[in-house]
Amino acid sequence: MTPPATFTGSRPVREPFVGYIRVSTYYEDKISPDIQRAAIAAWAERNNKRIIEWVEDLDQTGRNFKRKIMSALKRVEDKEARGIAVWRYSRFGRSRHGNAMNLARLEHAGGRLESATEAADTRTAFGRLQQGMAFKFAEFESDRIGEQWQETRENRLGRGLPATGGQRWGYTWNRRRLDDDGILHPELYRPDERLGLVVTDLYERVADGEPMNSACLWLGRQGHLGTRGKPWKQTGLTRYLDSGFGAGFVRTHPEDCDCPPADPEEPSHRAAKCTRRIWLPGAQEPIVTEEVWEAFQRRRKEAASKPRSQTPAYALSWLVRCARCGGACSIGGSSTRGAGGVLIRKNGYVFRCSEHKDSGTCDGVYVRRTVAETAVVERLAEWADEIEAQAAAIPQHAATGEPDGTAADRAKQLLQARLAEIETELDRQTSLVGRGIIPEDSYTRERDRLQGEQLAVTQQIAELDEHQEDGQNVDRAALVPVMRGLVERWEITPVATRRNMLRELIRGVWAYPQSTGPKSKTTETYAVPVPVWEPEPEPIGRRADQAAPAEA
Repeated sequence: MTPPATFTGSRPVREPFVGYIRVSTYYEDKISPDIQRAAIAAWAERNNKRIIEWVEDLDQTGRNFKRKIMSALKRVEDKEARGIAVWRYSRFGRSRHGNAMNLARLEHAGGRLESATEAADTRTAFGRLQQGMAFKFAEFESDRIGEQWQETRENRLGRGLPATGGQRWGYTWNRRRLDDDGILHPELYRPDERLGLVVTDLYERVADGEPMNSACLWLGRQGHLGTRGKPWKQTGLTRYLDSGFGAGFVRTHPEDCDCPPADPEEPSHRAAKCTRRIWLPGAQEPIVTEEVWEAFQRRRKEAASKPRSQTPAYALSWLVRCARCGGACSIGGSSTRGAGGVLIRKNGYVFRCSEHKDSGTCDGVYVRRTVAETAVVERLAEWADEIEAQAAAIPQHAATGEPDGTAADRAKQLLQARLAEIETELDRQTSLVGRGIIPEDSYTRERDRLQGEQLAVTQQIAELDEHQEDGQNVDRAALVPVMRGLVERWEITPVATRRNMLRELIRGVWAYPQSTGPKSKTTETYAVPVPVWEPEPEPIGRRADQAAPAEA
């Protein structure tokens, strides 16, 4: 007999949770992702929960929160999930600062952190005590592991070995091992006969005044790859040569240095931001002579002593991308001969592919700065016209009384409104001085004040944008005043302000090389600005013979 529907119980709605899996970088703490996934899935089945997404951080430390777990936290804040489920609380994190901050953020959003193998009802005082103790033990394990690694580093440095071990370019690495006869063979670095001359040549080139990027390009043309089988880049080559390993040294950071401690949420050691270094005698046989090493160091000190501007001098610096490889393009100069053979230098004349410049692994692209900037200004005007036309075609409906977005959205709307007011005031001041109503010096003071506020507002908008997903929920209509202001006052707007405004509007400017299509039609090098509401274009191929030009 089938019971009446009145007496048939219905299963309660299953709460949505995000399943989070983290595998540690420490070998004793590596727990298989499959084990963690199975335990979380079993917990969800027992407790009538459902896992709507699996987020995995494989081979990631728990000492900071620069991990994918932040996307799981975002889903809870967006009310898409009720909480986060982990295998053990230690998978959430091992940082006392990060745990406290992000757990408070999770609870503030109304979410919960649940452990599949540690039964603790965090809705009760005793459950919260259990959870806190589990986090304390996780923090203790993290500190203990850190102390062990520190002892290991000190031991290795005392034996003349690099603190982190691993391969070193120009040397053959023989690991420490126990052979079949029970004989222990120590860890050794032996010079590689084939690469030894190349290492010496590199040091001599730089010591003689050759720029580091030129030496890196020479390496790429010779076909030499790094220890990971990838082409050299200028930053990596600089770091390798400065380490002095090829000269028989191991470089380290002095423990008694008075530099500030590292940020608890930063994965890097405090030495990463400190310029103080010491070189200790290494156990490896030097490849480079002492005279060459000293000449190299003198050259590096001379290069470091030259004043260098840290502020980009051009509005599109590091915003231009190579369409072949998708990498960044750096600014470069050019020169020509004028009347009488006078050399005329053109600083900031062209953007060029960094991969092509540093390693020669991409055929690259060269695009004039004026071409890229003109393309940006023209596209900004076109986007503004298109957005306004679309807005005019949409019927206006009465307000529905729904919430006006998140607090970040409302803050951004206020900032954008203030930015539009500043644009209007700049136009008014320009009109007043043009008609002779106010003197030039009054106009200059007011213009500088408004541009200073304009820069501050654009920086605040850029900071808000960093916390939002790229291309998600972009209010295009709110960007129109920014576009109009840039187009109308491109030349007189300070570079820093232009850069902050462009970061809000575009993902970048993709530079496409010259190509030849059907009927021998030649397409000159051109630039394509990509707005934040569109995805990045796919690379067309590092080599010219890999890419067939697209013709309409």
